[in-house]
Amino acid sequence: MRGFTLMELLAVVVIIGILAATASPMFIQVMRDRRVNRAAMEITGMYRLARSRSLGRGTAVLVRWNGTDGIFSMREAVSITSPEASVLSSNCTTTPWGTPTSDREVTFLQFGSTPDALAQVEMVDITGTQQPTVDICFTPRGRSFVRYNIAGNFVPLTEVPRVNVINQRTGMVRTVMIPPNGAARLAL
Repeated sequence: MRGFTLMELLAVVVIIGILAATASPMFIQVMRDRRVNRAAMEITGMYRLARSRSLGRGTAVLVRWNGTDGIFSMREAVSITSPEASVLSSNCTTTPWGTPTSDREVTFLQFGSTPDALAQVEMVDITGTQQPTVDICFTPRGRSFVRYNIAGNFVPLTEVPRVNVINQRTGMVRTVMIPPNGAARLAL
């Protein structure tokens, strides 16, 4: 019976070590790209959930992007009619968003806003201009409204705003598009 010599075993171990060392950076890059892709899918899911919730519950639902803090928040309109009961509000334009008696937070997503964060998230309008805050509101009748200034008025969504999720280390960009019908989708 013939076995392996110590030199042959050491040569195999060295070759495996070299292969592992060269594959490691690619593996790390793939894992980072997957995390950025997952973040883009979560943003897409939030917009879809907001639209579905609005249609299903009969209330206006707002998704707010705050670029300063890197937060997407979903809020549901509520109009208090009496101390015993609350009625859902179905109007995006007349709901005073941001007051405890007019809406409640449903969920939020937070992304790192520091330079060392893995993903940079930015919201851009149809002209490609980055917007610091964006409100997109869905009504129970399937209409979508947008405003790029919290103090401004809502206008019907007729363009396709985009959310870019950028991998800071590899440069890969995943884009979430929000068309006028409100059914967000991830660009290929």
